[in-house]
Order: sequence, then structure tokens, then C-alpha cells
Amino acid sequence: MELTHTNLRYLLTIYHLSQRRLEVSSKDVAAALEVSRASVTSMMSILVEKRLVEKERYGKIHLTPQGRRLAGGLADQADQLAVALRGWMELSGEEAWTVACAAVTQLSGRVSPRPETLTA
Repeated sequence: MELTHTNLRYLLTIYHLSQRRLEVSSKDVAAALEVSRASVTSMMSILVEKRLVEKERYGKIHLTPQGRRLAGGLADQADQLAVALRGWMELSGEEAWTVACAAVTQLSGRVSPRPETLTA
């Protein structure tokens, strides 16, 4: 399955938000990514078509099992990279994770349903 870095960025954001709260809304995703709700709605259509997310009638977003596996693998890579970045640079945990997510999504040109984990 081919996904753009923007697709992956949204997927990781949904995954990250879903780790903190029971329900994720388009509003939550828009705020986290600092984009418009219209952009989120557009991207949700793409991710639904790719069977990575499900969107309920009232805007609640859930990852599908495939979406959760993919996002979880990417999040593991981002977590490992964030730990390394904190050791190399003076970054807070949130800053390191944000940079790591950007790097992981930018460098993951073609993504399989089960991405390899990053090795240090």
C-alpha cells in the first residue's frame, strides 16, 4: 500500500491522540496538526478509502485493525528515534517525538502493513 507522508502524519496523530483519550474527533486532529477541519475531513475520506480509519456519523474517528498495526509500527519507530534524539540534542520529550514523527513519516516512502522497526 502506498501512502504519502501526509497520510502517515494524520495516521500517527490519530494513533497518538487515541492513546490519550477514548474518542478522537476531527476537531482534535485539526488542533493537533494545526490544520483546518476541512483538511481533516478531506484526509479522513482518503484514509477511510484505504481502510485505515473508520469515521462515525458524529465525527468520531477510530483506527481499523490494519490502521492500528501500521500506526503502531510507525509510532514504535518514532519512539525509538525520539529517545536517540533526546540523547543527541537538548529537546523535550514532546519536541523529540514531534521531530521523530516528522522524520519517520517523511522517510517512509512505501509502507507495508507491518513496517520494520527501526534499529539503533
